[in-house]
Amino acid sequence: MAGWLAEAEKTGEKLSGAEVARRLELSARTGQRRLDKAAAYLQEVRQQQPRAHLRPVRS
Repeated sequence: MAGWLAEAEKTGEKLSGAEVARRLELSARTGQRRLDKAAAYLQEVRQQQPRAHLRPVRS
């Protein structure tokens, strides 16, 4: 799901809840919820990536 969203962003397309619902054979509302969760997940991952190279500081 997050892969679909990332792919759509790379190509400049917008993925809709209806498209997600069609691909997963769900209701439109459930497709939108899944899309919202995937967007939140991608945002969280992207926030963590810049810090991935840092090591924890030890006292």
